Amino acid sequence: MNIKKTIKKFKNKILDFFSDEYGGNLVEYALLIGFALFIFFIIVGVISSMLDWTTGLSNEFLQLFGGN
Repeated sequence: MNIKKTIKKFKNKILDFFSDEYGGNLVEYALLIGFALFIFFIIVGVISSMLDWTTGLSNEFLQLFGGN
């Protein structure tokens, strides 16, 4: 009996979330998540290019002094 009440409450909360009369909640959340992912991938790209640049510099430094 308790499980049925919990499921019913959960169902009602989901229905309330999607039946918002303003309709902005879902759109706002989607835009925020999309913007956060965009910024995350930009930061990851910049950091990975910096790591590649430093690796290239260290390889050139070792070749300059007769390393590899």
